[in-house]
Amino acid sequence: MRNRNHELLEILVGLIGDLTISVSIIREYEDKPYMHKPELVASRQSIWRLCFNSIVLNCCKYVELNRKYSREFNEMTPELNKIRGQYNKLITSNKSLLILRDDYIAHVNSLKTKKCLTPEEVQNHIIAMIGGGTNAAEFLDWIYPDDYESSNTDESLVGVVTQLRDLLLSKL
Repeated sequence: MRNRNHELLEILVGLIGDLTISVSIIREYEDKPYMHKPELVASRQSIWRLCFNSIVLNCCKYVELNRKYSREFNEMTPELNKIRGQYNKLITSNKSLLILRDDYIAHVNSLKTKKCLTPEEVQNHIIAMIGGGTNAAEFLDWIYPDDYESSNTDESLVGVVTQLRDLLLSKL
């Protein structure tokens, strides 16, 4: 019979996969010179939109997971509570990430204004979400570093989720 700890493990595994694949796809396509041809601008934008939508939703899923499974985390992985909470706070304090989720990705219209965000508003929120510039590399590394295997797992969201998964799995 599946209990809440097994549910939590399955959710953690899904988060790792979804976040890793989203970042990897962006990097893979950006490395392909042909994707930078002017006639592929729409395709390239679609790839970014798809991947960023997934990243935003999965960041929000991480926050929801912390809320709904806090008892299980506290019982099974208390040694990771501090770092888990730090990432939860980083996500919830990224107002543009939350606005993109609420007013663009998960809904057709802004919940507050009841209007669709303009492309410029979406772009401005993405720029704010990634740290204020147009280079997303640092933000993507915060999610899943390019050199993940040699990176400090406390310095990326995927690293923290992987630590949670591994510790939980070791106790089941």
